[in-house]
Amino acid sequence: MRKRLCGAVRECDSREMRCIAEFFWGVNAVQFAARTHVGLVRKSNQDGYLIRMREERECIALVADGMGGQRAGEVASALAIDIMWDHLSRPGEFTDPASQLKWTIMRANEAIYEKSREVIEYAGMGTTVVATYATPETVHYAHVGDSRIYMFSKPYGLRRLTEDHSLVHELVRRGQVTAEEAFSHPQRHLLTRALGTLPAVEAECASTQWHEGDLLLMCSDGLTTCMMDREIEACFQTDIPLHEQVNHLVEMSLSRGAPDNITVIALFHDGEPVWRDSRS
Repeated sequence: MRKRLCGAVRECDSREMRCIAEFFWGVNAVQFAARTHVGLVRKSNQDGYLIRMREERECIALVADGMGGQRAGEVASALAIDIMWDHLSRPGEFTDPASQLKWTIMRANEAIYEKSREVIEYAGMGTTVVATYATPETVHYAHVGDSRIYMFSKPYGLRRLTEDHSLVHELVRRGQVTAEEAFSHPQRHLLTRALGTLPAVEAECASTQWHEGDLLLMCSDGLTTCMMDREIEACFQTDIPLHEQVNHLVEMSLSRGAPDNITVIALFHDGEPVWRDSRS
């Protein structure tokens, strides 16, 4: 096992060491919980994630799901996270955080694409990414691929903020298959967009308000391949602690075969907007 920039532990060597780590800490106004797991089929974990504070009132969270032979997917997801954090961690105020996320995704795409051209073993590698930039009032977000971002609140339930860049989602959008049919569609993993596969990529970005009691979920498709949205919503309707909710989602995916790596981040808005980095 080795530590990533974000402090998350990733298992790379053995299927028998499947349960990687939990990452759980509080920062006054927001609680964080995250877990990544290699799953029951893959030999290595090509997912990556990061949760970091920026300045005093800003939280950056990233999830990347790499793809490619050998270790290429792992390289792609690591590059995406490291390059994006390198840009996002630089001091100074962002006048348009959502556009800033989109710009950093473009820079990461360029770096991954160039690396895939330089190293023959990395040819064709790519990664999805979901990125959030949260203040006590607003969540700015951007994404490419089929990793997802959701917002949950007990009065209104679970709301998906992102739309998959996938063939099956296009079929759903056109009314050719239902959401239930898409869940088990044999081509549900075919992406229409990913970082690193082309010289340029178009990321989608937006912003939304959040309030005390709201929960932000970020995940790779290792979770949503195994659990439908209504099942994820039911988990967050419970009153168990945040890290137990995250564990429950991962364990449910494992109980259903977990054919892919699973990564889950949950951020819970816990009240008074007094934000500081608790790592010291």
